Amino acid sequence: MPVVSAPVVALPRHQVTTDEVLERLAELYPDHPRSADIRRIIGATTVRTRWYTRPLADQLRKEYSLVERTREHLADSLDIAEKAARGSLREAGLEPSDVDALVVASATGHTIPGLDIPLMARLGLRPSVRRVPVTQLGCAGGVFGISTAMDLVAARPGATVLVVCADVFSHYLHRGDQGMDGMIFKGILGDGAGACVVRSRASGPHMELTGSWECVQPGSHHLVGSDTHGDGLHAHNSPGLLNAIRGLLPRLGDWLARTAPEGPDNAPEFIVSHTGSPKILDCLEEGFGCPPEMFDRARDSLREVGNLGSASVLEVLERTFAKPPAEGARGVVLGVGPGIFMTAVRATWRQGV
Repeated sequence: MPVVSAPVVALPRHQVTTDEVLERLAELYPDHPRSADIRRIIGATTVRTRWYTRPLADQLRKEYSLVERTREHLADSLDIAEKAARGSLREAGLEPSDVDALVVASATGHTIPGLDIPLMARLGLRPSVRRVPVTQLGCAGGVFGISTAMDLVAARPGATVLVVCADVFSHYLHRGDQGMDGMIFKGILGDGAGACVVRSRASGPHMELTGSWECVQPGSHHLVGSDTHGDGLHAHNSPGLLNAIRGLLPRLGDWLARTAPEGPDNAPEFIVSHTGSPKILDCLEEGFGCPPEMFDRARDSLREVGNLGSASVLEVLERTFAKPPAEGARGVVLGVGPGIFMTAVRATWRQGV
């Protein structure tokens, strides 16, 4: 049965508080007609601090070309991806030569070849390693990566799959995006990478991966995403996202009910969710009908590091390994991404001792 070992998250060097972000926005947009609303809404995201690969003063430069953004993004993503990947291999007691497949997710990379090829060289992976580079999945990239690794291990028992997620949003936050969605992105997103190992067995604490599910909400593809213009990448987000998530939750519930083991209570005992935003977490909590504390780790992650995109679920998973559920507890690893789609993995906690 595929299992996932403890993930490792790598944050870049520049820690920036929300007050510092708000000061920077006030400096750049002194005459913004909704400046008071921006301060209030960014404050309501609950994010207190986040990390950037470059200093805050370098963010949102007017002269920052798409060529520069793309080049610096790849370099910075590679640095933190390598750090997370090496950490996860050490955590699993493995060497780079033990890796049979590499799944790499990044929502912000727009180069060919992508992050996977130079990461292979940095880590010293075998040239015959099977690669699965994934983009355009947003915050769901981490769960998709784990699910894909699970399928690879199930198809090739004994295989070792390294999952690496890296998102450096700071290079793609566009100065020209002055709508409320663009300003909220500037307040809630952070840079970071995470990695984990999925294989057939593990001796230490781990989660057994027992099933996966994915579903797209029809007619919602326009709600969240990005478009590339001549001056760079422009991201957008719509309040309709929450209704799309609400539309998917009953389908998730049906899958959980169909695949639940027999017993008096089949509700998940723990939830590892991507962080999204407070409203998204509220929406998920409402849909599950679970106690609020089941989303505490996700809320703590959002508050302390911001939304890390594809790496966010690995940050929450790292917190789950640090404060684990009870032996045999059954849970769900969950992510939502542009499309709008939802993906989930069933997991069972094992102490492994």
